[in-house]
Order: sequence, then structure tokens, then C-alpha cells
Amino acid sequence: MFGLFKKTSWKIEGKALDFFRIVFSQLPVDFQFLADGLDNGLYRRFYVNHSMKEHFYFIGFDPSQFDKSMIKGKHFELGNILIKQAGQAFPLNITVHEGLWIGFEFEKNILDFNNFQVDLSSFKKDKSKFAADTKIEKLVSGLTCEQLDLTNLGEFDIDGKTFYQIKDLEDGNHIAIDNKGQVFGLIHDPYKIELINKSVRQFVGDVNGGLFDFDKYLNGKNGNA
Repeated sequence: MFGLFKKTSWKIEGKALDFFRIVFSQLPVDFQFLADGLDNGLYRRFYVNHSMKEHFYFIGFDPSQFDKSMIKGKHFELGNILIKQAGQAFPLNITVHEGLWIGFEFEKNILDFNNFQVDLSSFKKDKSKFAADTKIEKLVSGLTCEQLDLTNLGEFDIDGKTFYQIKDLEDGNHIAIDNKGQVFGLIHDPYKIELINKSVRQFVGDVNGGLFDFDKYLNGKNGNA
């Protein structure tokens, strides 16, 4: 349980940004939009995807660019992108949904790679395995908030209950919703899962209206500004 609250997200900057720039620059021209999105700051962070087995990650976006960057119906997997370093090869798989890079699978820490090569000899494009949870999508349908990620809901289970992350507060802390649309704070130290709001729509309204302050919440207050 407590392993969940270790560091689970990283900014796409520095070595992480360099890693994906190199990978995307080696892909065929049909996938240039991935490099463009990366260079434009569309992709901000990558997160451990707790709903899947080890080595899966999902991507956090710049909300102001999300809608205009989507391409409806453009779904696929890019597989067997081999990352080679020190005589070893590791397969990287990338998931694209609605024309957006939404996740990847890689067994190693990308921050450990420096002088590596990209081998596309086994590269393939397949149909996407991504299946959206339409019930959860409906809970946030029509909602917008620059301070929350309401488009790429990372799923994980705690104590037998499923939560969907809408904000990474960093240092192992999260804001998430359940399948009823209730908003919870998942806090690392001291460990707690607490109800913040019974309605994600009301919560989004509070955040947009400046009625909820994330810094206050992390400092042990109720978050109400």
C-alpha cells in the first residue's frame, strides 16, 4: 500500500525531454506530430500507471493545448522501438489515442540512458489496446480546469477501491475521484485517504473560482481559500 505513495511522476524536461526527443526524431515522418507536440510543451509529465503491470506510464498534458491538438479517431500503438545502450536492447512501446501520445511501456528508467541508439529494425504499428472508461469520462465530460488533468485519468487501486487521478500534488500526494465522481485527497505522510468534495463538478468550479487552494490543502488545512 505505502509503495503507492513513493515518487510516481516526473516532469518531461532535462534528460527525460532529451530521451524522447531523440526517440521521436528517429520515427518515420508519419509520426512527426509526436515530436512537434513535445517541442511545443504539450506533454508535461509522465506518471506510473497503477492500473497496469509494472513499467507502464501515462502522460500529462498542457491543458491549454489539449483540445486543439486532438485528432479524432487516430489511435494506435508503436511497438518494438529498441533502445540500445552498453550492448543491451530494451523495447519501448508508445500508445497514441485521439492523435495524442498518452502513454508508454519501458522496463528501465529512461533517466539512466545517455549515449543510446534507437533501432527501428523491428518497429511496428498496431491497433490501440487503449479502452476508455466511458463511465468515468462522463463524470468529467464538459469540465475544464487549467489546474487539473481531466483528460487523461490515471487509474489505481487502494484498499480494494479504484481511484482516478485528476491532479498530481507531487511527493507521493494526489487528488483523485472515484467512480461516483467524489473527490479525494490521497496523502502520503501521514497516510490518509480523505473525502474533499462529493461532486467533482462542484470541486472543479471551486478550483476555477479560486475557492480551493492546493497549497493550503497540502499544509494540513481544508483547502478552502
